[in-house]
Amino acid sequence: MSDSITAKKQSNPKQSAPKNENIAKNTSGDDSSAEDKAVQSVRNVNFQQKLDAVVSSIFSRCGVPIADFHVSKPLTFCASVSYNLIWNFKCRAIDKPITKISDDTRVLSAVELDDFTKVNSKELEKESKVTAAFIKRLANAKFNELASLSGQIVAFNRIAAIGRSRCKKCRGTRKSRCEVCSGSGSLTCPTCQGRKISCRTCHGSGRIKCYACDGIGMGICPECKGKGEMVVEREIVYDGECHKQVNISLRLPDSDKIVREFTEKDEKVILEAANFEDKSTGSETNHGFKASFAGYAPCFGVHVALKGVDAPFDFILCGKSLKAICRPALLDVVFAPQSVLLSETLNVGSTSVDEKIACVKALASKAILAKTIRTVERYEMECIEKEANRQGFSLETILSEKDNSPRSKHIRNTVKSEIIDKVAKELTENAHGFVSRDFARVFAKNLIDFVPMLMILNPNTKPVWMAVTLTTWLVEAFSMFFMPSLGCAFLGVGISVLVCILTSVLLTKNWTYYSVVSALRLTHKQKKVPSLTQEAIQSGRLLLGSLFINTFLFIIANVT
Repeated sequence: MSDSITAKKQSNPKQSAPKNENIAKNTSGDDSSAEDKAVQSVRNVNFQQKLDAVVSSIFSRCGVPIADFHVSKPLTFCASVSYNLIWNFKCRAIDKPITKISDDTRVLSAVELDDFTKVNSKELEKESKVTAAFIKRLANAKFNELASLSGQIVAFNRIAAIGRSRCKKCRGTRKSRCEVCSGSGSLTCPTCQGRKISCRTCHGSGRIKCYACDGIGMGICPECKGKGEMVVEREIVYDGECHKQVNISLRLPDSDKIVREFTEKDEKVILEAANFEDKSTGSETNHGFKASFAGYAPCFGVHVALKGVDAPFDFILCGKSLKAICRPALLDVVFAPQSVLLSETLNVGSTSVDEKIACVKALASKAILAKTIRTVERYEMECIEKEANRQGFSLETILSEKDNSPRSKHIRNTVKSEIIDKVAKELTENAHGFVSRDFARVFAKNLIDFVPMLMILNPNTKPVWMAVTLTTWLVEAFSMFFMPSLGCAFLGVGISVLVCILTSVLLTKNWTYYSVVSALRLTHKQKKVPSLTQEAIQSGRLLLGSLFINTFLFIIANVT
């Protein structure tokens, strides 16, 4: 296997890879191309070990056995990069408000200032010699010099005058939207914070009249102080602004798939690794200039075939740093069974303990999913505390679902939307980006809905325990009435203990459920998941009642 990059054009992706000796000959000269420079820059890079580590890491974290995937031989190729720097030459008028003017300063009227702008803009745009010299400099400049100018503005000439101009904020109307109430004319009541309760300030409306605009919603323009115009220093600048346009094309050998869309991170990695031609392909445009550079970024990749999946996954590393780019949405496929099971469990509801146990086991078996679901409570509390401080609500009010006012519902919906974003981001980070955005959001939403459902052990817990408790007490009372002995009393308490265990295990399956869910170490609204408090209370009530009945009847029988 060769450690060199295969020099190949995008137009001929199936060109055979040249040997190391040929590459050495091609890159020995001073006039080597950008593609040859890209090949030379990674000649001694050990990429196979890093590729194996990346593939093994993500598959092991997904819980995929080694026997279920096959990795091809490492591939070497180049991603082609078209880097365009586009310059636009134009005149701009910049107004700076002036507060102090000397007596000898001539102030132009609004009409005169507009005429001054038109005449001098045309004169400055005639600076053909200045523009021609700058374009010549751009045409002969190398890539690094031009790339450093990207996003900058270069001024060629400027001229200024002082005059009166119509206010841009109010457009000469002398009034603008009130900045205190944003034009609504009312403010949230500072006393009740808009809760619409019995309040002496707002009388239950939740709003008060804006003090700044007296409820009109419009006020005197703060820029021109209600004059409709202002004295400004207008500077007419003739300059050139540069912005970049990057096009990247990437195709793995032995593959028909061409990647043309990249994330910002992937684009940054490719540009850092790319080698560009020093000579640009420059061309003048209407009031501008365009400099185009061809570049190539060295890449390494493997095809990974997964059992049961038709299309292989492509793992790609770029440059000397060997950073992963174009990460395939591997988790979308690998975690599809868990996603379906989670959705089905949510649809079934909280009544089926068996469904929840199966879903918890499936989530706990995947390290990425188990780590993600543990963060739900942390993000939930962060978002709730933030929203509570912003809205002036107490933490308990937002946590409680008893308040069904429109504002409370809006706050809970806002909090849930923020939690979904944070949990989806957490899942993406845990998966090192090998997941699609849509899958991460849907899975995050389902995880958030699943956690509170785990708190419900059995919706019929109270009726079941009530029936079992009363029946047990009646049986023990009749037994002690007909056979008032110490052995019968101990037998009654023993039967109560046995009934508690059988009720939990056979009817509600609480102990099995608890042992499974406790492996995830979850909390919800600052309570442990699952919460066995109610079950413990019911069991304790049955046992204490049984002890009291047997003791009381035994004493009565022996006294009489």
